[in-house]
Amino acid sequence: MNDAPDWRGYYKEMKDTAPLVIHYPLCGGGEECIFVCPFSDKIWEVVPMKVSLFGVKYKVRLRPFMVNPENCRKCYICVQACPTGALRPVERPVKHPALVFLYNSLKLPFKKKYGLKFVFREEHGERFRRNNWPEKYEVV
Repeated sequence: MNDAPDWRGYYKEMKDTAPLVIHYPLCGGGEECIFVCPFSDKIWEVVPMKVSLFGVKYKVRLRPFMVNPENCRKCYICVQACPTGALRPVERPVKHPALVFLYNSLKLPFKKKYGLKFVFREEHGERFRRNNWPEKYEVV
C-alpha cells in the first residue's frame, strides 16, 4: 500500500472526467458523500492515495474517488453532505483550502439535513478512523 499514487493524480482525473472534484487534503475520509449518494455503488470507490489529513502528516490514506463518473446524476446531494467542503462541482474548485475548511466547519452546526448529528454518526467515525489509519485496521 506504500506505493499508492499521489492525490493530485486522482484530483486531475476527476477534474478531467467527472462533474465533481475532491480537494483531497481537505477530505476527512468519513465517506459521508458515498453514504448519501443514491447511486454510490455504481459511482464511488474508496482508493489508497498519498495525502495529508487537513494539511498534516502526508501518508497513504483511503479516500473516495469517482470510478464511474458517467453514472453521476448531478443531484449534488454528496456535495451538500460533505462536512469539509472538499467535494465541489468541477466548475467551482477549492481555491483557498484553509478558508473553505473554516467556513464549512463553522457552517456545519447550522446545516439542517447534514449537520453535526449526521457527521458524528458512528459509521462515519469508524470510516474516518479506518480511512486515515488503514494500517491499524488491516485494510487491503
